[in-house]
Amino acid sequence: MSFLFVTNIGMLALIAVTALIYLGFLHRVLDRMRLTKVQALVILIAMLAAGFLPNIPLFGGLSVNIGGALIPAGVAVYLIITADEAAEKRRAFLTAGVVALLAYFSEKILPLHGDFGFDLDPLFVPAVVAAVTAYLLGRSRRAAFIGGIFGVLLTDILAFSENIFLYQMHVPIVLGSTGVFGAAVIGGMGAVLLAELLGETLERLRGGPRR
Repeated sequence: MSFLFVTNIGMLALIAVTALIYLGFLHRVLDRMRLTKVQALVILIAMLAAGFLPNIPLFGGLSVNIGGALIPAGVAVYLIITADEAAEKRRAFLTAGVVALLAYFSEKILPLHGDFGFDLDPLFVPAVVAAVTAYLLGRSRRAAFIGGIFGVLLTDILAFSENIFLYQMHVPIVLGSTGVFGAAVIGGMGAVLLAELLGETLERLRGGPRR
């Protein structure tokens, strides 16, 4: 049920973002992220298609999903390289570190299975934590996306490191699990959408755009 729930949310998020990009509503976001509409749509389609490819084994129980980790991480690297200011690059890395710690400890504090009183699976919480934290700390669309993507991937790496420490190498950890429907992608896209929808209001009130 948890995978089905995350998949449904991921599919809705993918459809919503694709529709917004296609209709031109996110042109300012794409401009600030230095992506064209065609490039963004190609990336989304590639992430969707690659998410169904077999995971690539790395070491022990660690593997990586192409659509859920490698492609979005590549986009994040591109955004880091093309960032104009060194301060923005530092802020993006700092955001990723904070996101990783918060998402990691949220998994420790919250039960793997339980009832929140509403229809939200605990396994989906890291994506929500990543999106909100990356938006609050990122202070730009680019930094928010970078922090959301790398933050969740770092969370998985922390979990794998814990498995090594506890000699639980047999426990599988998949970077970008469930592909484009996974926490890393949703965390990154969610942070950008929050920056656009909520941040736009703050920008207007403060009299200046964010990047």
